[in-house]
Amino acid sequence: MKDIYFAYRSFWPEFEAMKQFKEAGVDTVCVFAANTFNSLGTPYSAYPPVWRGIGKYDFESLDKQHDDVLAVNGEAEFICMIDLNTPIWLHRQLAARGQSSESESFTMLSCACANPNWRSATTDYLEAMIQHLEARYGDRVKAYLLACGMTDEWMDYSAGAAGPAKARAWKEWNRAHGKAERPVPAPERLEQSGDLLRDPATELDIVDYARFTGDLIADTVLGFAAKTRSLIPKQRQIGMFFGYILELAHSRLVWSGHLEYERLYVSPDIDFFISPGTYSDRPMGGGSGFMVPNGTRLLHGKNFLHEIDHRTPTYNCKIDDFVSIGWMVPWKDQKETDAGLKREFALATINQTSLWCFDMWGGVFTPPETMKLVEQSKRIWDKYTASPLKSRAEVALVVDPQSARYLNDHHADIAQIYQGTRNKLNRLGAPFEVFSFNDLPLVDLSSYKFFVFPGLFEVTPAKLDVLKRHVFNAGRAALFVHAPGLRDAPYGAKGITCVATYAEVTPAVLKRLAANAGVNIYCEQEVPVYANEKLLAIHSAEGGEIKVTLPGVFARVTELYSGKLVAENAASFIFAFETPDTRLFELAKG
Repeated sequence: MKDIYFAYRSFWPEFEAMKQFKEAGVDTVCVFAANTFNSLGTPYSAYPPVWRGIGKYDFESLDKQHDDVLAVNGEAEFICMIDLNTPIWLHRQLAARGQSSESESFTMLSCACANPNWRSATTDYLEAMIQHLEARYGDRVKAYLLACGMTDEWMDYSAGAAGPAKARAWKEWNRAHGKAERPVPAPERLEQSGDLLRDPATELDIVDYARFTGDLIADTVLGFAAKTRSLIPKQRQIGMFFGYILELAHSRLVWSGHLEYERLYVSPDIDFFISPGTYSDRPMGGGSGFMVPNGTRLLHGKNFLHEIDHRTPTYNCKIDDFVSIGWMVPWKDQKETDAGLKREFALATINQTSLWCFDMWGGVFTPPETMKLVEQSKRIWDKYTASPLKSRAEVALVVDPQSARYLNDHHADIAQIYQGTRNKLNRLGAPFEVFSFNDLPLVDLSSYKFFVFPGLFEVTPAKLDVLKRHVFNAGRAALFVHAPGLRDAPYGAKGITCVATYAEVTPAVLKRLAANAGVNIYCEQEVPVYANEKLLAIHSAEGGEIKVTLPGVFARVTELYSGKLVAENAASFIFAFETPDTRLFELAKG
C-alpha cells in the first residue's frame, strides 16, 4: 500500500488550529498557494498570488506559505495543492487576443482545455512551481495535488458552450473517431428538457459531444499529470479531485467532464483521487459516502483521500464583511459534531483511505472536545490502516459512465439515479461497495450476492454478455431500475427484479431484496453500516437499543472509542446507542 495521509487543510493560515493538530499527532498539512478567486468571488488565499505574469513568479509568497507552517510545526510535511486555474491577468491577456471565451478555466474549463495558449502558459507555470518546491522543500513534499476548474475540482461549467478552438477540436475529434463532420450542437438542443434519455436516432451528436468535452478535460489532466511525474522522484504522489459520478446532478452529471474518470483511474501518472463526503446525505442519520466509485479506484490500485469539510457549530461562515456561507447548515451541537465526525473518520478508517480535516475559513475544530475526538480518531486510524483489511460488503452498486452520457441533465430524475440510490443504500443496514460496469469482469465478485443497477441504459451485446456471465448465470440477485434494454426481458434469471421508476426503490425494498439474496443484514433499522473483516461502524440519528447481527461468531467485540467490551463468543449483540451516535467496533476472531 502506498503512503496514505491523515492531514490538516484550511484556505487561511489558521496557526492556532495547526498547533492543535500538531499536538494531536497530525504533521501532514495541505498548502494551497492559490492565484485565483473562489466561487463566491473572494480570494482563495490570504497570501499574494505566486503567478504574476508569463514566466514571472513571486516565489517569496510561495515560500512564506510553507515556512509559516514550519514555524508552527517543524515536523510538517506537505501536500502541495497547485492552482492551475487562470489568473485574472492571463484571462485579460488572452481575451485581448480574441480568446475571451476560451481562457477562463474556472467556469469554462473544457473551452480553456481546447486553447493551446492557455495550456502552454499553464504548463510552464506548473513546471516552475514543482521545480522550486522540489529544490527548496525536498522530501517534505509528500504529494502534489493538481487543481483546476470550478472549485478546483476539475468540473466544467461551460454547459456545452464552445469557442473557435473548441469547435475545431470537436471537428478533429469526429475525424479521429470515424464520425461524419458535425457542427457543435445548438444551445437550445442542449438545454431543452424532455425525456430522461437522449434519443440515439436524433441526438447521438449530443451524446458524442458530451464524451468529447470530457475527453478534452481528461486529455489535459493526463498531460499535466505526465509533466508533473517527469519532474518529481518516484516516491512523490500525484492526486486530484475527479470522478464524481455519485454526486453530480442537475446539469452537472453529463457536462462537468467527470464521466471520463475511467481514463484517469488507469493512468500510471496518478496515485490518488479526492472528494468531499457527499453533500446530499450529511445530516444525522445520513450515511455520507465518497463521490467516486470506490471499487474502481481499488481495482486500479489507486489511493483515495476523504475530505472531511463538514460544518460544525463553530465554523467561520463569514469570509469578509460582505460575503458569508451561512446558508450551509452545520451540525447543531457538540453531540451531532461527535456523531458526525466519528462517522466520517470511521468511513475513512474502514476503507483504509487518506483523509484531511478541512478547516475552510477556520473555526471548524476549535472546541477542545472536538480536538480530543480528532486525536483519538488519529490513533485509531494509525492502527487500523497499517495493514490491508478486506471489505465485508456483499452488495454492489454498479454505475455506468457510458450509459450516463445518454442522460438529459435537465430531467428531474437525474439526482435519483446514482446519488439517490447511493443514499438509499446508506440505510440498508449492511455495507455495500460501488463499482463501474467495466469493473465487473476484472474484480473478484465471489463475496457479492446482490447487485443494484440504477442507470444501465446502454445495453450493448458485450454488456449483455457480462451480465449473463457475472450476474444472471452466476445465480446472483440484481435490481435494475429504468433499464430499457432489460426491464421487460430479465432472461428468466432467478432473483432479477426490474422496476420502472426510482420512487419504487426505497431502503425497505433494498433491504428486503438483499436479505432474500442471502446478504447479512447487520441492523434491521435503516441505519448506515460500514464494515471490513476487523471493523464495524454503525451510525444512528435516533439511537436506542439496536440488535447487531454479525457475519459469524467473534471471540470479542470491543467499541473502540469507549474501550468497552461489548460481547464475547457472539454472533450478535445488542448495543444502546445515544441520540445521535456513531460507534466503531473491533471484531476479534481469536
